[in-house]
Amino acid sequence: MSDYGQHIYAMTDLMQIISNSTANIKLEITSEDLRHFSNELINRAVNEVAVALKATNEDKLLTREEVKEMCGVCDTTLWLWNKRNYLKAIKVGNKVRYRFSDVKRILGETNKISGYGKD
Repeated sequence: MSDYGQHIYAMTDLMQIISNSTANIKLEITSEDLRHFSNELINRAVNEVAVALKATNEDKLLTREEVKEMCGVCDTTLWLWNKRNYLKAIKVGNKVRYRFSDVKRILGETNKISGYGKD
């Protein structure tokens, strides 16, 4: 196993010891080990934020106008799609919204929607 692999393995073991133990622990680590450990924590946090951001973009709510433009349809078509449960509208107060993920589903992965939901 490489030095880096041993560091990661040791840091993972350290995380398990810390999270599973209620005893007082005294550690003596090198600055390199601490750097590897902090980088691992930062990478985990970045990945978690990226996943959460992607989920937020998928759940973005679109207005009627945005959906009509994206799908190239009129109000009547949106009403009919809602009635047939093809594209369900969501009431937010007195406003009608549509889930970005639902619109994406009906359109498929086309270039039409590549600019939406990336705010």
